[in-house]
Amino acid sequence: MSNANPSVNRYLKDKAMDHIDHALGRPVEPLAPTFRNHFATDATGQQAADFFASPYWEPAGRTGDMAFFAVNEEGRRALSAHLKAIGDPHRPYAVTYEGTTSIVPAKSASAAKYALYLQISDCFCDLRFRDFVGKTRAVLAARSNVYG
Repeated sequence: MSNANPSVNRYLKDKAMDHIDHALGRPVEPLAPTFRNHFATDATGQQAADFFASPYWEPAGRTGDMAFFAVNEEGRRALSAHLKAIGDPHRPYAVTYEGTTSIVPAKSASAAKYALYLQISDCFCDLRFRDFVGKTRAVLAARSNVYG
């Protein structure tokens, strides 16, 4: 899986938007390609009926008592607009450490650095955060660099 459109840890109060966000894997950018796009639910339940009636979902098959749905482009646009409207603070940062750049979703450049440190510190057990920060650069990732 590429980290070009990484997941973020968020919960949306609007349940319809939260289901779309969940189905897409909670991406930092819903309009860009995501590593997943599916939602499974009881085929005869109210949620399936709501998804069939929604302009944001497409049926994606059925197995036994389960129905599967995928978010369509209209659903992605709705989620993107919702995240903008509520002021979702997650942004993609390009964090470079020792010549390797990773896209890290965070609320700030410093939070992105810390998140990358947590990801790699198990592999570099002698690496102190102070030393890591001194060798690290984090900038807001340009859309073309992240999603192109």
